[in-house]
Amino acid sequence: MEKSTSRILILLSIISAIGLITLYSASYIMTYRYPYPPPDYYLIHQIVAMVVGVAFMIFFSLFDYRKHESYTGIYYILTIVALIAVFFSSRVAGSHRWISIGSYSIQSSEFAKIFLLVYLTAYVNRKNGEIGTFKEGIVDPIIRLFPIYLLVFFEPDLGTTILLFLITLVVLYIAGAKLLHVLGVIGLGVLGILGAYATGLLHAYQAERLTSFFTYLITGSSNYQANMALSAINSGGLFGSGPGGSIYKFFLPVQFSDFIFAVFGEEFGLIGIILIMILYYMLIREIVHISLRVNDIFAKVYITGYAFLIGIQVLFNAGVSLGILPVTGVTLPFFSYGGSSIIALLAGLGIVINIAYSNRD
Repeated sequence: MEKSTSRILILLSIISAIGLITLYSASYIMTYRYPYPPPDYYLIHQIVAMVVGVAFMIFFSLFDYRKHESYTGIYYILTIVALIAVFFSSRVAGSHRWISIGSYSIQSSEFAKIFLLVYLTAYVNRKNGEIGTFKEGIVDPIIRLFPIYLLVFFEPDLGTTILLFLITLVVLYIAGAKLLHVLGVIGLGVLGILGAYATGLLHAYQAERLTSFFTYLITGSSNYQANMALSAINSGGLFGSGPGGSIYKFFLPVQFSDFIFAVFGEEFGLIGIILIMILYYMLIREIVHISLRVNDIFAKVYITGYAFLIGIQVLFNAGVSLGILPVTGVTLPFFSYGGSSIIALLAGLGIVINIAYSNRD
């Protein structure tokens, strides 16, 4: 267990270091755009978030993971309050997603991901042996978590809503829910999104993203964002233009977050992309390795769910830049700019570490 934990921290440090280099390269150009922040503005904010995140990781690594189950009611209330609070904050880019605190901001939905894992893990631990039924394995947990899906959807944040829903279904499947039930719910979810798209219930920019994606699937013609991202990656070739050498970052939107994978691809090339994907694979493998060596249901399900969260976010973010997924706004874990994401993921990792040391061989 100790070896797996050490490897996780080493891999995390390497990914984060590469992320900081890429983040600075992708974000310093914002100094030329109003309101003209300093060139190291985003880098400093990211480093501060990492320091706070490490503090949370240490705290939760020392906090007995078994006690989380008795606090799920409090966690639920705090999550709902935090998600409601964003609607009383100022809109940013047409969305209510952040609670502003000075020059920093908190994105409640990022912390909701970790809460969701803890809540579902505690739920399946209590319902052990009953998850195979449609009511206990699908209906009850989705109804309980529906207010969270709804609040995130109305921020609006369709990408995170889909991600939260996928996490729910994967955790329930890991815990014993029947595959047919899970696939049925996924099918209903897809129909619901298509129905909202067809009836105009989605926001204009969400509908535009889906329209562009469907157009790309049918005709092969992509929109501006996808074109720029793919052009950046193609421009990188095999070895890339080198750190700071990206040209397309001047044209990509949110290049330090949503499209940071494209900037990285241009600067480090195909070799860099392969290496970063290997690093993520190794990180996820080490996390899963811990889950295979514990017998506690809570521990096993939580760790597997956390590994899935990392993996699906990597696929979402990379898939957007590669043009195989519509723009979702999902961060690249421990890499993209986003303090709330960094802090939440590190806090969640702290629980993994506590599980590992609590179940030492």
